[in-house]
Amino acid sequence: MDIKNFKGAIFDLDGTLLDSMHIWHDVDEEFFRRRNLKVTPEYIEIIKNMHLKAAAVYTKEKYGIKEDIEEIVEEWLELCAQGYLNDVDLKEGVFEYLKMLHDKGIKMAFATASEKQVCEGVLKKHRIFDFFETFAYVSEINIGKTEPDIYLLAAERMGLTASECIVFEDIIEAVHGAKKGNFTVCGVYDKSSADDEEEIREVADYYIKSFKELL
Repeated sequence: MDIKNFKGAIFDLDGTLLDSMHIWHDVDEEFFRRRNLKVTPEYIEIIKNMHLKAAAVYTKEKYGIKEDIEEIVEEWLELCAQGYLNDVDLKEGVFEYLKMLHDKGIKMAFATASEKQVCEGVLKKHRIFDFFETFAYVSEINIGKTEPDIYLLAAERMGLTASECIVFEDIIEAVHGAKKGNFTVCGVYDKSSADDEEEIREVADYYIKSFKELL
């Protein structure tokens, strides 16, 4: 993969740049534990591509949670923010790869279903926040990553078209979403999506196990 073919790169955060997927599981476990409920694989599968408000609506309706939507979201954010700052590292080779792109003048954006107050602190902690030209949050548009809207927004904010950008994603639904927008896509291995590796390889244009492969 020759990055010279692209003017911009759009990165997912959780499971792509950040080794953080365990945090969301920990949050779900703690949230349900406080209510004497159990997290199920079916629940995880349903909410994994939702933005927080949609996930809160689903959770409240499905389990009869007494708190209102805003209170559920606030509880999740508080749990997440603490976990991100204390227990999230960059994935292997990420800092070096982003620095290389920055030094080459490649524009970069991140497109995430996480919230600003959760993720920006950890990006600054690991000294990569300033590498990014801009960012796009799913919560801004209320459309999940199964559609290309979040990537198109990130590209637009960089002043680029889809054909000028490459998207890095670790989840098959998001890979499909980016491909719908005619983006070139590089799949990224994460243990949380390892069961979908074969399909990700088939759908994506490229696939990496580690960013060290691109250095």
